[in-house]
Amino acid sequence: MFRLDSDNIATMSVHDAPETSPLLVTKEIFQLSGGMTLESGAYLPKVEVAYERYGELNADRTNVVLIAHGITGSSHAAGKYALSNRSSGYWDDLIGPGKAIDTERWCVIAPNFLGGCRGTTGSLSTNPANGQPYGPDFPRITIRDMVTTQKAFLEQCFGVTEVACVAGGSMGGFQALEWAAMYPDAVRGIIPVATALTPNPRAIAYNHCARTAIRLDPAFNNGHYASLGSAPEAGLALARMIGTISYLSDTSFQDMFHDGCDPLFSRDISPRSDFLVEDYLNDEGDKLNKRFDANTYILISRALDSHGLARGRTSLDDVFATVQAKILAIGFSSDDLFPPRQTVEIAERAQRGGNENAEAVILNSDYGHDAFLVHQRMMIPAITRFMASL
Repeated sequence: MFRLDSDNIATMSVHDAPETSPLLVTKEIFQLSGGMTLESGAYLPKVEVAYERYGELNADRTNVVLIAHGITGSSHAAGKYALSNRSSGYWDDLIGPGKAIDTERWCVIAPNFLGGCRGTTGSLSTNPANGQPYGPDFPRITIRDMVTTQKAFLEQCFGVTEVACVAGGSMGGFQALEWAAMYPDAVRGIIPVATALTPNPRAIAYNHCARTAIRLDPAFNNGHYASLGSAPEAGLALARMIGTISYLSDTSFQDMFHDGCDPLFSRDISPRSDFLVEDYLNDEGDKLNKRFDANTYILISRALDSHGLARGRTSLDDVFATVQAKILAIGFSSDDLFPPRQTVEIAERAQRGGNENAEAVILNSDYGHDAFLVHQRMMIPAITRFMASL
């Protein structure tokens, strides 16, 4: 029986997991029938969901593990599209044959969430009303809208009405928690990682600064930049830089760029940079511009900031009184965006509601919030144990 253990500090090396041959995967697109009515009352007549699948459904369709991603992530959770690809999916160390989420037992499905720009309907999609991209006119969405869409997608695409587990990091953890609250009879376990019951003011402050950076870019044009044939690249890049600072800890910055003026200074990095850390942040901004959309960033970050598990409900205690899923909440010791205290709160609230199968594990990483991606191998023992219990 799992219990809260806030003093459980894992020491597993990030290099301890065995290397395996990569999964070869493809991205698929599925169109929901009947459209989708959002929490706001707005109606989307056409909703497509981009997803990847790893492993096979069992005969009674009860072995599904849903993977929910973070704010600028995608459905590419594991494997490679081709052996020649340099990188694998973002949780490749966790998902695959013989891994913590073993695809020889589990059918893992990873969708891109509603409102995304990586294949699922969002700001870049065509508005059937006028034949033009939605842009800033895409209706406001919530985390619950994302979960409702995922539920309909699983039912229509796979005939799946119950999931064994929902796992996700950061904003993906918000979705995992909402699955347990919205569909308590349809979820056996959840693994919310580096997340919280609601964003803290500091996390919202970072997102506000990021959105402001985008809006102040002269090319933003109140979100109607597509009609001008341009994009607010400087604003989106700055938004990414702000986000990156929040994702890393002081120690990780020191490790990457050292201390003092002389080690930091790099005289010929690029015309835009005097210091290595500046060059790193510029590169992060450039990379996001190649794979993401400014309107989408605003849309999704607002959904994140407006989220709260108790929003519109009587109380957190009442929410957890109905949650039946086993819970493994994982946090990281140096995470300043969603600090360990918020991870512990998830398990404490669940236990207060009578859930004896709720546990919080705090892993000792100095990387910050992004440890859920960079130090994912530290999660292997806890996740392996949890998945064996389902």
